[in-house]
Amino acid sequence: MTTSSATPPLDYDRLRDSLATAGAVVALAELHGGVCGALCAGGPAEARRWLVDSLDDAEVGAVTAAVADDLEALIGASSKMLEDNELTFEPLLPSDDAPLAEQVEALAAWCQGFLSGVGSTAPGSLRGSSEGDSLAEILRDFAEISRAGLSEDEAEGHGQPDFALAEVREYVRVGVQLAFEELGPVRSAAAGDVH
Repeated sequence: MTTSSATPPLDYDRLRDSLATAGAVVALAELHGGVCGALCAGGPAEARRWLVDSLDDAEVGAVTAAVADDLEALIGASSKMLEDNELTFEPLLPSDDAPLAEQVEALAAWCQGFLSGVGSTAPGSLRGSSEGDSLAEILRDFAEISRAGLSEDEAEGHGQPDFALAEVREYVRVGVQLAFEELGPVRSAAAGDVH
């Protein structure tokens, strides 16, 4: 992933640990997915709103105070990647060195978060897409991925689930960029509604 010097690369392990230390119970992958879904459907202000709404009332103050800068950086870097013409967007997920089950679980949570972010920001996008619409297809696929898990054989290292995971991860990466493009008019309308 190429990033400019103005946007530091997001560090999954560091941010996950910061959130856990602050007491967040929502997984980082799900938070990032939701932020990205809200960015696609409504822009940075909606991503901030989604983030606060996704944290339990009891933890909002403590978590946001403890990691406010990290969460703002998460929104800023994600927004910048989505807007980049070079297609540098990457979902924030565990590294390839993490156990395969953790990678699959994180990708599923990421997709669930993305659907939540889009759905809470622009619910009509989830319902109003036609059957042949590429956005509708992406959202259906993300819903399917959100239910992903490893079979017992895959968990034991039989087969090639890591290769399939790489393909699915790339599909998600490209799908998010397409969703960002498709939801441009929805984002513009949302920006026009901000007072």
